[in-house]
Amino acid sequence: MVMKHLTLDDIKISKPDFDASKKVPKGQLVTEWLISWIKHSLEFGLADIGDFIPTKEILANFLNVSSATIQNSIRQIKDMGYVQSKQSLGTYIADFYSKDIKAQDELYHGTITECKIKKIVLDDKVELNNPIPSIAELAYRTNISQNTIRFCLINLAQKGYLEKIHLKGNKYSWIYRKEFNLTQEEINNGIKDENFTLTHQLVEKIQKYIEKTYKQGDKILPNSSISNMFDVSIKTVNDAMKILNARKIVLSRRGRYGTIYLGNSQNSKMNFVSSERRKPTQTQNYTYSWQKALTHLKKYIVENYEAGDKIAPIRELGTILNVSPNTIRRALKDLVKSGNLVCQRGKTGGIFIMEMPEIEGDSYRWLAINPDAISFKN
Repeated sequence: MVMKHLTLDDIKISKPDFDASKKVPKGQLVTEWLISWIKHSLEFGLADIGDFIPTKEILANFLNVSSATIQNSIRQIKDMGYVQSKQSLGTYIADFYSKDIKAQDELYHGTITECKIKKIVLDDKVELNNPIPSIAELAYRTNISQNTIRFCLINLAQKGYLEKIHLKGNKYSWIYRKEFNLTQEEINNGIKDENFTLTHQLVEKIQKYIEKTYKQGDKILPNSSISNMFDVSIKTVNDAMKILNARKIVLSRRGRYGTIYLGNSQNSKMNFVSSERRKPTQTQNYTYSWQKALTHLKKYIVENYEAGDKIAPIRELGTILNVSPNTIRRALKDLVKSGNLVCQRGKTGGIFIMEMPEIEGDSYRWLAINPDAISFKN
């Protein structure tokens, strides 16, 4: 079978109606549309398994959305098993109808997430035609982002297992309609710590790449470029880089300084001391106001919103957190870059939550300091 590259002429379904679904994030609509298009194309013989879909730039222009929105949606449907990527070739339609999980080289993140959801529903003995646990509860119990949970629920609903019922306002519930039947293999998948596995696999890949490519003291690629290189989310890269920082393989610095490769930490001129064990009497303050605002902003979002909600305007957030609009704007930019928020223009636009931010603890901070430039009290 000869695989082909699909073009816009091969798209035979209507574009998503963004105006008619103002309460639904644009990224979610794009993801649902991509899934519908792939299924429609296969059903009516317009495409085959293995065919390459148009590039993200072409799809972005076609749907009149940003390339970042398309890229995030493609990663979502890749997690759900609808597509796969080949380096330098593109993204192709995967055999997502296959029931042979063992035949896959690697289990899709979405597949394991679905198994976890099914296992929770069965363990909780949820009866048919009753609501299953909320997205927030499923995310907490599985240690998987609410965004990934949401798209897996959509996929299960398309298979007829669940039904989305709208409640008051923008609230909704997922109703258990068709009984889950889990194989022993799926039960085993449902208890795997997939987040841990994905992150630590990426850590080893990044470390090998850095050690092979860079010399001690070199500035390495930014996290966004590493995300594109290994075709994973920016959040997974951020988590992996935290581990590499803790191992003293790299040192991540703010702003234009970027991340440097430390090489052999024993020979490095930079030394690390714990801010809790030893406190310098004099040190430059590297904690900027926007970083403090970012911490408070994350906490405010988690306590007052759910994924998919539109958050308050910049000036209102500045008033709530008692900081300037520019400081809020800088903190929001960081959350947009990390994929937690998405900005939409126009009368119906605003700032929407794509994935709930994580609140990091302050129990143990590492400071990179020059011991020759400061003195310590005995």
